[in-house]
This record gives sequence, C-alpha cells and structure tokens, in this order.
Amino acid sequence: MKEQTRVTFTKEELAAKVKVPAIVEQDLKRIISDRLEQCGLYYRVFSRTKTAASMAHKFELKDYSAEDKKLQDLVGVRINLYFDDDVDICQNIVENTFDVEGWSTSERSEEEFKPTKLNGVCKLPEYLRSEISPETWDMCIDDTFEIQIKTMFFEGWHEIEHDMRYKGEELWHNYKGFSRYFNSILATLELCDKSMVTLFEDLGHSLYKSGRWSDMIKSHFRLKLGEGTLYPEVASLLDEDKDKQVDNLAKRIYKTSKQTLVEQLLKRPKKTPINVNTIIALLNDSQFHDSRLTAIFKERDVYNDGREEIPGESRHYEMKPLIRYNVFQMNTRVDGSRIKDSSACDAASIFQKSADIIYQWIVEKYGGLFKSMPRETVTYHADILAYHVAVNYNPEALRMNMHVRHMDLEVGGRIWYSEAGLEVKDGQVLLKVCNGYADPQREHSAQEPGVVFFSYPGYYKSIVDEVGIISGISCSNRRRILKEDQFSMLAAALKDPKRMFPVVLVISRSTPDGMMDEDWLGQFRVSDFTRTVWRYAHVFTCHESTGKKFLHVAGVDPRQIEDIPRLYIFWPGKEVDDYGPEDVENCSFGRHLEARGDARTYDIVRGGQAFYHKIVTDLREWNVSADMWEGFKLEILTEIPK
Repeated sequence: MKEQTRVTFTKEELAAKVKVPAIVEQDLKRIISDRLEQCGLYYRVFSRTKTAASMAHKFELKDYSAEDKKLQDLVGVRINLYFDDDVDICQNIVENTFDVEGWSTSERSEEEFKPTKLNGVCKLPEYLRSEISPETWDMCIDDTFEIQIKTMFFEGWHEIEHDMRYKGEELWHNYKGFSRYFNSILATLELCDKSMVTLFEDLGHSLYKSGRWSDMIKSHFRLKLGEGTLYPEVASLLDEDKDKQVDNLAKRIYKTSKQTLVEQLLKRPKKTPINVNTIIALLNDSQFHDSRLTAIFKERDVYNDGREEIPGESRHYEMKPLIRYNVFQMNTRVDGSRIKDSSACDAASIFQKSADIIYQWIVEKYGGLFKSMPRETVTYHADILAYHVAVNYNPEALRMNMHVRHMDLEVGGRIWYSEAGLEVKDGQVLLKVCNGYADPQREHSAQEPGVVFFSYPGYYKSIVDEVGIISGISCSNRRRILKEDQFSMLAAALKDPKRMFPVVLVISRSTPDGMMDEDWLGQFRVSDFTRTVWRYAHVFTCHESTGKKFLHVAGVDPRQIEDIPRLYIFWPGKEVDDYGPEDVENCSFGRHLEARGDARTYDIVRGGQAFYHKIVTDLREWNVSADMWEGFKLEILTEIPK
C-alpha cells in the first residue's frame, strides 16, 4: 500500500494563499436561514471562516494528506435548535438543500453524556467555490463546509465542555468525584432537552381534550406562528367532529407529525404565512382531503389571507429610501509635509502618492471579490450583487474619484460606503472624504440610542500619516506648546473658512519650576488625547500668561476669558466652548466597553477620564454632523465630474 504523505503549512503560507470572501460565509447562512424560516422552526444560525492560525494548528494536530484526507471545515455553520426533535427535521432540510458527503455524531455509552449534536460535511455550491482563491485547493483543503446541528441547552455549555474536558482531560485525573458531578450536570441538561418536548406534547394533548384547537396546534407543532385566529367555520367543524371515533379532524391534526407538516411547508412554491388556518389547510390538502375544509379554505383564499401583495404576483416588499449617516468626513488639503524626500513634494507627486494609497486600499479590501482588478492605479468599475467599486482615475488632469460600497454582514438592509475625491487645483492637492452607511427607514433604529458611529477609512489614515495634510495649519501627532511667535499663524487658522479641524487649546498655570501644571485635568493626559484626535483636530497647550494673550489676539469675548486653568475648543466658524476644573471634576461618562450578542456593557467613569471621553466624543460628533461634503450620494460613477 502506498504510504500517505502527511502535510503541514505555516500560518504565513495559509494567510497568503487562502482567501475566503465574506460572501461565502454570508450566503451559506442566508440559504440555511431561508429554509428554516420557510418551515417556521425556532433556531439560531452562526458561522465562521477558519483563520490562518487555526488552520495551521489543525494541520499540526491531525494527519492530513494531499491524497485522500483534507481539511473539510474551512467554513463552518452552526445551527442551534430549541427543540430536541427538530434535529432530525433539520438534518433532512440540509440533505435536501446541499450535496451532503456524510454525517457523524459522537458515540456515547450508557454512563456517558456528550452534546446532542450532529456534524455534516457538505459540498460548497459551485458559485461560492469559485469566489474562493484558486490557490486554496493546493493547500490540502477540501471544497466543502461543515454544518453542526445541536440543541440550545447543550449550546450553553458545549464550549466549556470542549475546552475544559475534551481538551483538558488532565483536569479530571484522580478527581473522579468532580468528574461524576460534572456528568450529573450534563445529564440534567440532556434531560431538559427531552423534557421540554414531552412537556409541550403533554400540554398539547390536554388542550386537545379541552377543545382548544388553536392552542393545541401551537403546542403540538411548536413552530413560529404568525397572527391569525382560527376561522369560526373551521372551529365549528372541529367541534362537530370531536366525539366521532372515525374522521375526527381534531384528532387527525394532533396525530400528524411535525415532520409531515414541515415537508408540506417546504414544498410550497413561495413562502406560506404560518398560522393555525394555513397549517390545517396544508394538512387537509396533503393528508385529510376533507371536502368541507376544502370549501372553507377556497372561499377564504387561505394562503393569501393577510398577505399584502398584488394578486398573481410574488411576495411584495415595500422598497424604502436609504437614509445616509456619516461616520467620518473631511475636506482638506494634502501638503506633503510628512514626505521625507523633499524632491517629491510638488503637487503632481503628492497627488500620485495619495491616489496610489487610495487605490491600494481598495485592492486590499475588495480585491478578493473582484479578481480581475488590476494592482496598479487605474480606472476600474465592477459590481457583484451588493458589492460595488468605481474608480475614475485621470493622471493627465490630476483628478481621481472613487466610490465603494458593501452590505453589512450583521444588520439587514444596511449598506456601508466610502467616497473620495482627489484633485489638483491652483497648485494645491485637495482631498474630500466621506465614510458612512445607508439604512432604510426603520420603525426602530438599528443603532443604539446615544451611540455615534465614527470611523475614518484606512486610506485617509495612510494619507495623513505618510503624506501629510493641512487644515488651517499642518496636523501633528505630538502635543504642541503655543509660543507668542505662533500667534499670527494660529489666529489666521482660526479665521480660515476652509479649516475643518477644531482647535483645542489647553491653558494651565505654571509650577514653581516653570512647567505647566496639568494636575487639574486628572486622567485627561494631553499627550494621549493628542494621539487620539490628531487626524481630525489640532491640539495646543500653553502657560497662563501666553494663553490669556492669545485669547485677546483671537478675539475671544472677554467674558469667556475666565479664571485659568481652562480648556477651549475653537470650532470651525466662530463658536468657542470653554471648560474649567469644575467641569472636569463633575464630568460623568458612560464608556462603551463591550457588546456580545444583545448584552452591552458600559463602564461609568468620572472626573478627568470621563472628561477625556466627553471631549473626544464632542469632536467626533461635530465631524459626522458638519457640512463638509455631500459625497456622490451612492451614485454609480461613470465619468470624472467636471
């Protein structure tokens, strides 16, 4: 027998060659969710794509060979079900949706308790396989994905069991009492799965005995039911048949399995509203064939009752306009102040370097989707479903604009976009940036109240860091101490109508040794603050005497020149805000720490730390709400605007 060659790959090799666009994982989730929604099961679906590090680790642990044993779970989908008897139903749905190569389940003895789960390996649909980089299939990776089906009770502890028991056998060595205790907990969870189904079945039987037909159907089938009360004619018919030994319709409904009903729901050419009336109608059409029910449901047009659609047409969704929400914007000049080679600081070279940065950002972000995209900066347009790239590049005219957009992988209906315009005008390189998302009008906002999204695109960061921009004055990531010889420069910047950077001025008293006493700011830390906001705000500090002189030069209302120390914000325009020690000390701020699922965690901070977050938030809120540039309004660009 030919000996199999074991293969391994490094994390770097896998990261370079294995490229899985988000659309692969997202579409698999959508396909599965659509089928489960169609039949009304209670479920949750999760997915993941293996990272390069995870793949490398698995290649180290297992004997994969290029000949016959390959990694099969590059993409994984987990289906969590609420009822134990839905596992078999879900398995049948998967088998009728994908090409399944095989199923496996954990073997367990009578004394052993393990997750109630089912693992399946399925072939990737060809259109999704083609989205993955071709080099992937040279890395001992199969063109399959894994589906794991399990119940919600076991989902609650399975990850702990996997890490602390399956991978941590040494924890239990010589501690049989604790291992037995753990077993008893797992046995309880397994009993909960079985008991929940038994509970609803017993409840359904009691409801049947009581003649509560709608409630019996809800309890027996345990599907997500829409609104709709049982038709009075049907209820009367079920009441009439209640005492019959043969052809008792209510009993026949109760005796019908959930699997049978699900099969009928999945056979419908379009999604059927699931309610007590459509359930009985489906079972009558396929099982009972009772002429009385047929007449009632035909008269009622049961499958369209309550459905808002045009007769004869497919299901209709009202298309709502998209509303734009900025998460960052800028309209500024690129000055080349951070380019080390001074010979490359003419307008044409600054334009070219900035254009290349923008284009390479697009390639890195969208190149895995648009495989035909050239790597050098060119004009390029492409669309794949909800993914869009449009670049108009004219090096002769020194103009470039671009628009990219993609769908949100978590929030339905949301589209993220980034737009930029770059041109040389009157010898100056001008940059416009608009980053944001568009949402359809919603009854309830998908964004948490009080939370402002803020995110500048990577290409803007690179242009600021590597090329340099000027907004009134050049931006700097280091704290700057204001001197009197800088008064005219800064005062002119404050009056510059093109300045889109707020200017933060921190005026402090001097210590006996001549240093600035910033203890009044608490944990504000001016240096850290500067590094946080320097790409969209200017920060200066100064001594009390210097600060008061500058405030007079800047034309600040004498009533606003109060006792020092104080922090001033000169907003673009003429507005000035000022804050003193009492504002810092009394400040309170709910800082968002973490979001996992539906749970959000906040850290309530006070004093200088809270003041830090407040000022950062104020600067960001001004940026996203200012009137800097309207962008291209989600248009598909076909030519460079004149």
